[in-house]
Amino acid sequence: MAKIIYSLATAGMLAVLSGCTAAPKSVIMNPQYSEGQVVQLNMPINVNVNVMDLRTSKFTVKVLNTEPAVYLPDANLPVTISNVFKQALVANNANITSEAKTTITLEINKFLAQVTETYSKHESNAEAEFKVTVNKPSGTFSKSYTGTRTLSGSLKHDQAKVEGQLNMLAQQLVTHIIKDKELIDFIAQQ
Repeated sequence: MAKIIYSLATAGMLAVLSGCTAAPKSVIMNPQYSEGQVVQLNMPINVNVNVMDLRTSKFTVKVLNTEPAVYLPDANLPVTISNVFKQALVANNANITSEAKTTITLEINKFLAQVTETYSKHESNAEAEFKVTVNKPSGTFSKSYTGTRTLSGSLKHDQAKVEGQLNMLAQQLVTHIIKDKELIDFIAQQ
């Protein structure tokens, strides 16, 4: 009888303790392109769009000064960035099609928010670096784009606010890419 009670008590303790070790939360992002048409393309241009995640670490949020440090992944980042990039292209008179002779590849080289916390405040520094390469039968164009955003507040960070910061950074960088006259001129030339 004592063995049964001991086994049940051990199983109960293991169940309670296993509930304490939750998997890290993931980052939820949903940036939307809202600038509308910012460049003048005379006619619709057919383009094929690829987005590649070339980050060495697939974490999107890193909370420092905690034991252990918290790393929050975002496995859908390439899909998320692809969606907002395609929204921007379509809003500016591009047709997205896999049969297009013009291919635009966006490489995500960096996309990370590093959060530092103390007892009384927090600060989140987000950085992004994208490289856009356009391949056409007539040649290739390549250019890198970077962006940063800072967020600070009292007490501990709020993950939803950091996610909002990352959404704004993605929107800001995609808008910067779409407004790049040199890039758009290369895409538009026949």
